[in-house]
Amino acid sequence: MTAATPAVSGPSEGGAAGGAAPPKAAPAPPAIVVRGVAKRYRVYRRQSDRLLEWVTRRPRHRPFWALRDVTFDVRRGEIVGVIGRNGAGKTTLLRLLTGISAPTQGEIEVNYRMSAILELGSGFHPEFSGRDNVFLGGAVLGMDEAEIKRKYEGIVEFAELGAYMDLPFKTYSLGMQARLSFAVAISVEPEILIIDEALAAGDSAFIAKCFERIRDICASGATVLFVSHNTYLVQRLCRRALWIEAGGLQGDGDPAHVCRDYEAALRTHEAGERAARRRRDGSRFSDDAGPVPLAPDAAPRDPRLAGYVWGTGEVRFTAVEILDRTGRPAGLVYSGDPLTIRLSYSGDAPYDDLALVVQLARADGVVACSLDAREAGIRLPPLHGTGTFELTLDPLLLGRGRYFISPHLYRDRSGVVGRDDVLEYHDRKYELQIERHGRPYDVAVEQPARWIHSVGR
Repeated sequence: MTAATPAVSGPSEGGAAGGAAPPKAAPAPPAIVVRGVAKRYRVYRRQSDRLLEWVTRRPRHRPFWALRDVTFDVRRGEIVGVIGRNGAGKTTLLRLLTGISAPTQGEIEVNYRMSAILELGSGFHPEFSGRDNVFLGGAVLGMDEAEIKRKYEGIVEFAELGAYMDLPFKTYSLGMQARLSFAVAISVEPEILIIDEALAAGDSAFIAKCFERIRDICASGATVLFVSHNTYLVQRLCRRALWIEAGGLQGDGDPAHVCRDYEAALRTHEAGERAARRRRDGSRFSDDAGPVPLAPDAAPRDPRLAGYVWGTGEVRFTAVEILDRTGRPAGLVYSGDPLTIRLSYSGDAPYDDLALVVQLARADGVVACSLDAREAGIRLPPLHGTGTFELTLDPLLLGRGRYFISPHLYRDRSGVVGRDDVLEYHDRKYELQIERHGRPYDVAVEQPARWIHSVGR
């Protein structure tokens, strides 16, 4: 890890008669530069294999590549979310960025002062008191004793641990450790702040205060890397998202798009795991009755697959109903039958550029259709109070399969929708199973067709 010094360009040649043109200031270097980074670990079956390998000089390990060929830049002042499944390589990447470990291949350049919260109590000693650990943790982060003394009371006040500061750190609960760890880390006033899910153990009130502090840091122009499994928070806090998958950079761009693709891949992966689990469990019983049928409702059953909601909140969807041909709520409908989606709302949106879209996506992430009220000739007026929208697909042409429904209401000012333009977005929050009346073919669409049979021509 190296620190680059910005170059300053000299006078330009051939300036005006009165003297050379003033030098142009060099652009600020990126906060973080990652080029072709890879990290390999040695995995041993037994601890004794390490010694045998050293004695015999013969490898007794398997190489495991936690990261391979990862390349990206982070500009100064950029707020970047990092998402990915457990074991994907996120924490390994952060350990490399913070200098805890060195990359096996590639180069990393960090150009500004960094503070990181990688785990609870990172840099703290369990036998030391909270007071002593403030000085220890602050020193690890690069503060001298005078600076820590000046900031001590503010750290204690933020952590809300005044009565416990003389107790050993090992006696603190996980939530108390999270409070003190975060309070010390943010006291550095970093130019680069890295947070790796360290707040999961805190209570809701403290987490809310922490995120307010994170917002302040973001607004100050600092560079922030925020690692989280909560894609809602990533979309709310960040302007860019990196998706790490199987040690590689799978996605890099707008948080809404990257999080959407990540969650689609996550659902596909979990669906495959559940199918394999059912096969394994079924082999253990002689009276296996097969898979459990879908429940007749529109909400996802597995809370891990539940979609997320975000937006300004000026208007809320208070109810989303999926109705079958009889007008009853249903989670399973048939191709060729009518399907109605009813959206109830409440709020105040005094805008004349509102747009309402309902998107249906297959379980593999492919968008099956996107239904825009404007394309049906409906111009939305300013919304006040409560009301409902009804969307009817008659006949429903989508093929057999599992779908997720995403209604969203936003302002379409100039054809480019910003994050602050979205009033309410329920992303893949409602599940629908579609079957067909005939043979159970898996098709993308039930295309109507007209058959003609002629004989004797």
